[in-house]
Amino acid sequence: MNWLAENALPIWMGGAVALTMAMVVYLQTRANKALLGAVVVVAVTATLLAAEWLMETPREAVERTLYQLADAVEANDVPGTLIFIVPAANQMRTDVETLMPRVKIEQANILGTPDIDVDMTPDPPEASVRCRVFVHATDKQGGMKGGDMSVLVISFVRDGNRWLVKDYTSSRNWRREIGR
Repeated sequence: MNWLAENALPIWMGGAVALTMAMVVYLQTRANKALLGAVVVVAVTATLLAAEWLMETPREAVERTLYQLADAVEANDVPGTLIFIVPAANQMRTDVETLMPRVKIEQANILGTPDIDVDMTPDPPEASVRCRVFVHATDKQGGMKGGDMSVLVISFVRDGNRWLVKDYTSSRNWRREIGR
């Protein structure tokens, strides 16, 4: 049922097909009941679209968190970035606190559509995100500018009603790159 709450296209298509059928019946019979059927189809479709828009599935919540994290990184907001990291992830928190202040990040973008897998069975629930990111930054010490695209695999864990980063792996070694 999550697929229905994550994508409005099946609702639109089902509503369009049902409305077309109801209108064909109305145009053939000119009966008030057929017109009422068309109105009911529109009302049900509108209700389902409103529910889809209002509901946030766990996958959508992880995706929203991912983009908010990218926005915090792009804004060079160290405290704002730390909010998205599990307090027990000491190495990652240290990396953010030591490496982010050394560079001015001009862009931090998620490229394409992230591949998100949510597992609600463990306690707490976990999610894994595989995405391509592009980061463009300037080294504050030397003034060197550079951009790089890499593939990240980010592990999220649910903490109450929020998703926090537990760990990540990158196709690039950020510590080595910034340490040059």
